[in-house]
Amino acid sequence: MAGPNDPVGATGRPVLSAGRVTPDGTRIYRLIPPVVIWWAWIIVVLIGVGDVAVQGHTFIPVPAVFALLTITGLVYACTLWPRVIADADGIVVQNPFRSFDIPWRAVTGIFLGDFIEVQCRRPGSKKDKTVYTWALTSGRRARARADLRSSQRQRGRRSVPAEYARMPEQARLIAEKQPADLIARELAELSEQAKVAPEPDSAAGANAAVVSASWSWQPLAATFVPAAAFAISMLLR
Repeated sequence: MAGPNDPVGATGRPVLSAGRVTPDGTRIYRLIPPVVIWWAWIIVVLIGVGDVAVQGHTFIPVPAVFALLTITGLVYACTLWPRVIADADGIVVQNPFRSFDIPWRAVTGIFLGDFIEVQCRRPGSKKDKTVYTWALTSGRRARARADLRSSQRQRGRRSVPAEYARMPEQARLIAEKQPADLIARELAELSEQAKVAPEPDSAAGANAAVVSASWSWQPLAATFVPAAAFAISMLLR
């Protein structure tokens, strides 16, 4: 059952979201495998450090420590950091080292390829920009399998797996779609809903309806600060 802060569809009724919904209604989208990779890496690091400690090594070379921290920062930048955040104002796409702030009125299209792609307006007379969401990938083979299951269900083929046939209709439709497909559809619906609101009258409001990009200092610092320390430690050896 949907709660008071769950997303609301075009009919005004609460609907399920493909992302995580925060108490203020913000939706956060990212896939599970990158998070699993991050925690798997942390476990590997902890096991390695623990093994060194058990073997009685009391000193780890400084360059090795900075090298390990650099790799950890890079893994963080490519797995745990990327996400897509949607709220009433627009979308924030957090890629490994760049973030894109896209107001809903700047969105001209949302497409599903190898990534979820957000096409948006840029300042001035520049051509529209396509922002690729690093966090929301969509494998071609997985999409092909999902499309095959959907087409088989529509034709009533017996080759549809029994576990899908026993599901309720809404659950079956969700199971037949890949997460990126569901997220792309949801973002497209949010974009259309936002454009129903009245257009801003002020020039400032109109000028704000363009994409803006910035560097993400957290993953940059996590990666390049230990990398610089590693380079310095190697030079001083």
